[in-house]
Amino acid sequence: MAANDGRDPGFEQFELFLDAWSRRDFIRRMGGAAALAAFSIGGLEFLEACGGNQTAQTQNVRKGGHVTEGSLSDPTTFDIIFSSDTASNSLLGMMFAGLLDFRADGTQIPMIAKEVPKVESDQLTYRFNLRQDVKWSDGQPITSDDVLFTYSLMAGSTYDYKAINSRYWPDLEQYLDSVKAPDKYSVIMKTKVPYAPFLTNYVFAPLPKHVLEPVVQKSAADFRKADFNFAPTVVSGAFMFDRWDKSQQVVLKANPGYFRGRPNLDSYVMKTVPDGVAIANQLKTGEIDVGNGVEPSLWDDMATASNVSRTSFAQAGWDYYAYDMDPTNPKRPVTGKIFGDPATGKTVRMALYHAVDRQSLADRVYFKQADVATTVEPPTSWALSTNVTKYPYDPKKAADLLDQAGWKPGPDGVRIKDGVRFSFEIITNVGNKARETTIQVLAESWKKIGVEAQPKPIQFTEYVKTSTTRDFDMVMGGISAGVDPDLSQIYHSRVIGKGLNRMGYHSPQLDDMLDKAVQVLDQSKRKQIYAQVQQILMDDLPAAMLVWPRALVAVSKRVQNFGIGPFNRYQYRPWLKDVFVTDGK
Repeated sequence: MAANDGRDPGFEQFELFLDAWSRRDFIRRMGGAAALAAFSIGGLEFLEACGGNQTAQTQNVRKGGHVTEGSLSDPTTFDIIFSSDTASNSLLGMMFAGLLDFRADGTQIPMIAKEVPKVESDQLTYRFNLRQDVKWSDGQPITSDDVLFTYSLMAGSTYDYKAINSRYWPDLEQYLDSVKAPDKYSVIMKTKVPYAPFLTNYVFAPLPKHVLEPVVQKSAADFRKADFNFAPTVVSGAFMFDRWDKSQQVVLKANPGYFRGRPNLDSYVMKTVPDGVAIANQLKTGEIDVGNGVEPSLWDDMATASNVSRTSFAQAGWDYYAYDMDPTNPKRPVTGKIFGDPATGKTVRMALYHAVDRQSLADRVYFKQADVATTVEPPTSWALSTNVTKYPYDPKKAADLLDQAGWKPGPDGVRIKDGVRFSFEIITNVGNKARETTIQVLAESWKKIGVEAQPKPIQFTEYVKTSTTRDFDMVMGGISAGVDPDLSQIYHSRVIGKGLNRMGYHSPQLDDMLDKAVQVLDQSKRKQIYAQVQQILMDDLPAAMLVWPRALVAVSKRVQNFGIGPFNRYQYRPWLKDVFVTDGK
């Protein structure tokens, strides 16, 4: 349990540099990219201080040209009902128009629907009146049939929605009573009980029935693999699919028939880059125009780039680590028992959390561009509670808790219980240097209390697959949240293996509280319930909150009207039609 035995020399050197220099001096003297490269893995290396979004330009709008955005990963799908990662969501939001949309501040606005519907007096019914001038990119009108088709794929009686296996079907099966179309341009949706998150969380962009119905009729079970999901031929958004050069870029082209008017840009490119260092460097050289998530260590350095504007804001998200805590998980039965043991698992989880200096993590790894996360809601949430269990940094208490749980130091310093060494693997996605460094820091922190964690950065597509199939011991990553504070898609037992409940976490008490919360339409009363939800989760710790990172966005000064904010960053981007480039290139 010696603090420095076997400590990685690169990480040790980075700590010494940070102690000796201020963050700003460190970046200034070393240079942003050089500083990070000097300490990358083996050293340094998951939704406002510098102002708000770019001011909308009303004059001198140029037509034509392109924008290139840097992305740390390839998308995984171009189908709304399957997407669960930010890389896919960003592109989907450009290609498919929703019935409703959001402004940057979370205000809901109409899109294909003429207005945001109000729940009717029964507290169950929502009537959507659709615009009649909206067409698919092949010229076919978008009608209520497309809306009914889309919902049938997820929770309807027409198709085998369980075989299709959208991640939304458990919640929709639980709460959605019916979706009906009185006429070609009207849709009536009815919930089984009052359901507060319905409009914000479960109103989806329609999919083209005339294109996809033959595919799903042929085989519902194979629908996830359909060609359309990787190269959509018909869309409704501001941009159309052009091509996907795997691991390189996705190219979109302007949709001339977009119902809100043709975009100013001719094309939009999402370029896959290896890491945050490359994003910063390519912003400076002009190879990319948008860095939606600049590496925190390089944020100060980006201020010296005369061709780039920076903006930062509190985002609707958090970085965290989550356990395999399901003893019945056949893929990881050992760690499932360690972290999910009914008698000692909670004590173990508390011990690991106490052993992490999260303030140091926020200051040193996130370069003070993050705050310590104190609860399971993001800082943008109206339901955020400060009255929850706290876990101050306390390595001695952590070690004592492990002793109490029966984990005793072994001959090599790693704790042992019933012949099992306390050793496990922790994964995160390659390219996000803050996260890559975080898993190194976690491993060092836990080594001090006799726990062996093996950091393993993997490619993002593998990371998404591994997380979804629950083939991990521990996963470290981030969650991008929405406007509504409902956490059912992450923690409710009904979404184990379907939603984001990667942990296999099952708490009847929490399930009951989550179900109660969504059935209350009064926000003040819901907030009281979510305070209890947060207390349960901070007490049980199925996932440990680390930091609330700030959104760090850098945009080329040639790009105007880039109206990104907390609630349209990875979702739909209604402002994208009005983006233009000053040089028209």
